[in-house]
Amino acid sequence: MKNLPPLKALRVFLAAAQHQSFKAAAEQLFVTQAAVSQQIRQLEEHLQCQLFDRQSKQTSLTEEGQILFPYIERAFSQITCGVEALKTDPNPNLLRITSLHSFTSLFLIPKISDFQARYPKTMVQFAPSNQLVSFGQAELDIGIRLGKGDYPGLTAKKIADNPLVLVASPMLIKAGTNNVKEIFSHPLLEDTSSDTQAALAQCCERFGVDRSGLKSLIKVNDSVPLIDATLAGRGIAIVSRFLIADHLRRGQLINVLDYSFISPYSLYIVAPDQHFGWKKIAIFEQWFRGEFET
Repeated sequence: MKNLPPLKALRVFLAAAQHQSFKAAAEQLFVTQAAVSQQIRQLEEHLQCQLFDRQSKQTSLTEEGQILFPYIERAFSQITCGVEALKTDPNPNLLRITSLHSFTSLFLIPKISDFQARYPKTMVQFAPSNQLVSFGQAELDIGIRLGKGDYPGLTAKKIADNPLVLVASPMLIKAGTNNVKEIFSHPLLEDTSSDTQAALAQCCERFGVDRSGLKSLIKVNDSVPLIDATLAGRGIAIVSRFLIADHLRRGQLINVLDYSFISPYSLYIVAPDQHFGWKKIAIFEQWFRGEFET
């Protein structure tokens, strides 16, 4: 242990390596750029090798720096997890949830009143975001994501597969209609996300439809305007069944040709591991899973 370099120098190395910039590392650590350079020089002298290439306009890791970087990154991640594990829930009656804008507005908000009726002492706050958000920086409790469960530094628990269905308004297509040519003569309301595009390709193949011949009325990567346009009878669309389950049940939308495709991206709840030991997370997980039980 006595041959290890100073922890401060390793922390500076981590910031500089993550940003590939001494200036950005200095801003993150609230020190001067000169102080960052000095710490890196001292670390290089201690290790007797050069860690950064300073010749190019953008600072980059040398081969030795690339070898060291993942070890230091994991080490500080473990330190952070250890410190966080000792912390108790600072706000046991406040549950802060982050999720996609579409899932928040179309699924969580309409259903959360049931959760609040069961657990009236727990106040719920939503932080919608289409980008992954840092739990530490945003003071979040739990996240809901569609993905493959690979969220570094977080624990991910799978809730359900994500079926994508072909839908339309009964104002546009009558329930039970199976005339493929007629159905696909209507405008396509197109989600540009990769899993929906895969579903569309498979749907066309299954029903012998020429994909290039379909007329796209709109193309978006947000389910909210897509579903609004579908409800208004403007065209057919492939969307997550989670988001339109109530519309299907009320007959406002129909599952055209009974088509369904399981997305490669499943529904997960994600959070730092210690959060799953908190009571409010346990009761939310139990309630949330119950929403997908058939």
